[in-house]
This record gives sequence, C-alpha cells and structure tokens, in this order.
Amino acid sequence: MRLTVHRLTHLPEQHHHHARHILQGRSLPADQPFLLATFNDRAVALAWRQGEQVIFFAVRDITRRRGVGSELLRQLKEDAKADGCTRLELSLSSVPAEQATGLADFFTTAGFNRNKGVLSCSL
Repeated sequence: MRLTVHRLTHLPEQHHHHARHILQGRSLPADQPFLLATFNDRAVALAWRQGEQVIFFAVRDITRRRGVGSELLRQLKEDAKADGCTRLELSLSSVPAEQATGLADFFTTAGFNRNKGVLSCSL
C-alpha cells in the first residue's frame, strides 16, 4: 500500500488508537479540517492549521525519515494556498520543548526561514 493524506473533519474510528500516539495528549480540532496521513491503513501523521498558522504537525516516531512528513507538509502548503494563504508560519513557542529542535530542523530543510522563534515560508 502507499501513503495517503486525507483531509478530514473527524477521525474515523479505526484510526483512534494510532492517532493517540501521534497526538501525545493533545486533542484534534473541533469542527475544523485536519490532515491525516495513513500508511497500510494506519495513522502515521497529523497536521492542522488556522489560516496561515500551523497549529500542529507530528509524524509518529516509528515512521519518521520515510517521506511522510514531507508529503504531509506538501499537502498542508497546497491546502493553504488553495484557501488563499500566501505564507505558512509555525511558532516554535507552541511546540513542546523536546520536539522543537527536530521540528525546526525539518521545517528549515523544507524551505522555511527562521526568524525569532517563528518558521515561515511563502507559498
């Protein structure tokens, strides 16, 4: 099977177990679209934004370094652009401290610029 990114407003029951590992205690947005990446019918990554602001972005640790994050970010950018956004930003202050360095490195490698704790890119 292949990696699939779904744009959803609610999480299908079959993905609840794996999504808990990705969310690490956070909640999905209520009545707001989010992206769910699945591989072999298992949830492997989640992301969502509000306007130009990336609110949450996480790939399950056992699935990292396989292109999942890159595809999820590509889809997040595509959706933002389709919604009329001209840029995307991620504030590192909203990221758990133990994940900030890795996420900043990933976003920087993906073309985001870092300025005073905010990662941003033009779409």
